[in-house]
Amino acid sequence: MSEALRLQDLVVSYPGRDRAAIRAVDGVSLAIGAGETLGLVGESGCGKSSLANAVVGLVKASAGSIRVRGEEIVGADRARLRAMRAQVQMVFQDPATSLNPRMRVGAAIGEPLLVRKLARGAELRARVLTLLDEVGLRRDQADLLPHQLSGGQRQRVVIARSLALRPALLVCDEPVSALDVSVRAQILNLLVELQAQLGMASLFVSHDLAVVRHVCDRVAVMYLGQIVETAPAANLYAAPRHPYTRALLSAVPEPDPVLQRSRGYVPLSGEIPSPAHPPSGCRFHTRCPQAMALCKTTPPTLRRIGETEVACHLVEG
Repeated sequence: MSEALRLQDLVVSYPGRDRAAIRAVDGVSLAIGAGETLGLVGESGCGKSSLANAVVGLVKASAGSIRVRGEEIVGADRARLRAMRAQVQMVFQDPATSLNPRMRVGAAIGEPLLVRKLARGAELRARVLTLLDEVGLRRDQADLLPHQLSGGQRQRVVIARSLALRPALLVCDEPVSALDVSVRAQILNLLVELQAQLGMASLFVSHDLAVVRHVCDRVAVMYLGQIVETAPAANLYAAPRHPYTRALLSAVPEPDPVLQRSRGYVPLSGEIPSPAHPPSGCRFHTRCPQAMALCKTTPPTLRRIGETEVACHLVEG
């Protein structure tokens, strides 16, 4: 399978108050195959959005590599970055702040095509109408302003705009968390259908593991800037290996009460430590109910066990 995205030892850091850099993303390596959806999950503050923003170029990588379809983004000049950004588009969390309130829907959707001089006039209008069809909006809604649409409709506009350039990779950062529960399933199903139809890869960032289970092929679990487990979605939900993954899953309601009680997962306790001063050894040891002396001194490395990669001293190969 060809790769839509590969990250290698990616670091994203921000200046801290005491001059110590805050590593929001600290040495992350992962890959997404063409047409694949990778879910990136973890608590707020674990670095998910920083990673997503680095992939689309909204923040600069401090170190490491970001390759889209084999092309390196880190350190690329402006011309190459502009060309590569057509290959990576983003769907943000809040559609209300993702759209210019004074720009009509059709203009917002067609703007990427117009800016890159790919279409204009009647051809531009025709392509905008086709994009409206693809995301399930009426063609006459092209002449409306964002405030005249519902939240779900605005997110459909954002998705249509992100698809205008037919990207190889769609980065979705909590794309349904700002929407009413009643429309979340509609947007999720739309994303799944469009990905299958257009053959895109997707990086799906979310804290909601129930949502991730519905839309993702594989899942990467992130804690305090690092990946602690990666596995096919079915494997991860059936047999999570890392204590942090099990703790996250314990917060996901199980419709079957017998199954819920049989899982035996321990919910998380305490707060996530500051990324400015992460714990020594395994970063999860301060909250892990199974932590041993080794965990406090020696950072675990990601090891492959079948189709799963896990960073935990407790997991035997």
